Amino acid sequence: MSVSARKRLSGLSMSGIMILFAACAPLFNPGRSLASPVDCAAASPPAVAASPAASPAASAEAIPTQAAIQQEVNPPGDIPDNQAFVVYTSADGGYSVSMPEGWARTENGPDVAFADKLHTFMVTVRCDGSAPTVDSVKQNEVPMLQQQLSAFALTDVSEVALPAGTAIKLRYQINSPPDEVTGKQYRLDVEQFEFYQDGKLARLSLAVPAGSDNVDVSNLVSKSFTWVK
Repeated sequence: MSVSARKRLSGLSMSGIMILFAACAPLFNPGRSLASPVDCAAASPPAVAASPAASPAASAEAIPTQAAIQQEVNPPGDIPDNQAFVVYTSADGGYSVSMPEGWARTENGPDVAFADKLHTFMVTVRCDGSAPTVDSVKQNEVPMLQQQLSAFALTDVSEVALPAGTAIKLRYQINSPPDEVTGKQYRLDVEQFEFYQDGKLARLSLAVPAGSDNVDVSNLVSKSFTWVK
């Protein structure tokens, strides 16, 4: 994947990079990529195909079947209570969001990911002809995620009210890629929020070690997402 800008900070391991791109893969495919600022409403992009089999992501090679990794008794990676957050603004994507300060940042046009050890927070933006619903996500996106993420297990899909407007929230678990040195894998909890405005779909995904206590952080980041002109 071509990366237009990359900023590496302390604390990012190769395992973290692998987690980042494993989690990004199914999200970078659906819809039309925004390589530069685009007025999605003016472009009138077609709606996402009703059948996941007809979409680019679904046609990709599926990952080998893998059993779910057992959750750690003392899961690593609780984000410290004193973690500072900074506002990140994407001119290409037309949004701003608060992300943890000091994490490694990787940018690709309107898309961005912040990673630290086993944590990966990211935003991807695409044009889409219609707003997502609980039913459309269950019908179209969940099968794609199940096909392309290791030991994917859906927890739930719901509609939530956030400052940026109504969003669709997915919660699921996946296995992390093996650590490049030890080969160890971890079970990850992922919360994904989908925001829609003027033909533009933004996905905010927060991946953390399964069982870790990061509820306050999830609330802070998801409530901070804002569309900007």
